[in-house]
Amino acid sequence: MEPLVEVPAYQRKRLGRRLSGLRRENSMTQQQVAAALRWSQSKVTRVENGEVSVSRTDLLAFLRLFGLSDQRTVDELSSMAEIARRSSHPEMSEVHSKAFREYVEHEQLAQTLRSFEPFYVPGLLQTPEYRRAVLRSYLRFPALTRAEQAAAERRIDQQVQVMKTRQQILAEGGLLTKAHFIVDEAVIRRTVGAEAGDTTVMREQLELLRAALTNPKVDLRMTPFSSGAHPGLGSSSYVLLEFPDTDDKPLFYEENAFGELTTRVDKARIVAASSSFEGMQSVACAGTDLEAALDQAIAAL
Repeated sequence: MEPLVEVPAYQRKRLGRRLSGLRRENSMTQQQVAAALRWSQSKVTRVENGEVSVSRTDLLAFLRLFGLSDQRTVDELSSMAEIARRSSHPEMSEVHSKAFREYVEHEQLAQTLRSFEPFYVPGLLQTPEYRRAVLRSYLRFPALTRAEQAAAERRIDQQVQVMKTRQQILAEGGLLTKAHFIVDEAVIRRTVGAEAGDTTVMREQLELLRAALTNPKVDLRMTPFSSGAHPGLGSSSYVLLEFPDTDDKPLFYEENAFGELTTRVDKARIVAASSSFEGMQSVACAGTDLEAALDQAIAAL
């Protein structure tokens, strides 16, 4: 993973807080700043919240408004702004949607993560070969021409690399303190990769999930078939991210076969997802019970 200081979203947040603090020190409202700079008030709000980047010209105008001329401070803030303007994860632009790129950018800044996955192993816990098998199925690989298959393999390679980069948030260090995952039992029972009669892909994937149970950052649980109906039935895959700064609203990301959604403003959706997740946690198995279920699934292959 790239150093946090090089993450555009992180620098947008830092810069926004510094500019907001500077405005408050000078006893000005956002409305007054907007009028003085001939900006809209919403632009001032978005800049201070770290939602948008700011050009060097606009930054210097902001600093001049408050008489800030210390060159060291100007250079420091200009450096933040320059990083904030960079494209986040440019390697993803050809293979992932804008909504997913936005999600991944915030995933790096999250303190806690809650993920529900009813169909597949969550991306943060997938093996490369499991990921390849899922993507080949999604792309209907056998029906493609040889040239189309070659192009698809290149695309798959890029997506697998993105997945490996994302998985580094589960290692030591970084902002993430806990990742809570709930999967349906179908996830560990569906033999992904066995289309050609080889169960190696699924075996390695289940063994990785078993190993994840010992990761202090990971809380992995499963809703067993025996639990009957539960609050997640009918839900698509979704993730809730929460951040260290209490001023940062949670981010909700949902994905299904027909598209993706990323939002921080749909409070009703976020509250409903959070409530559903808590309900599933109460019926999901974990620890030694989940370990036993994984062992049974491995033995059945």
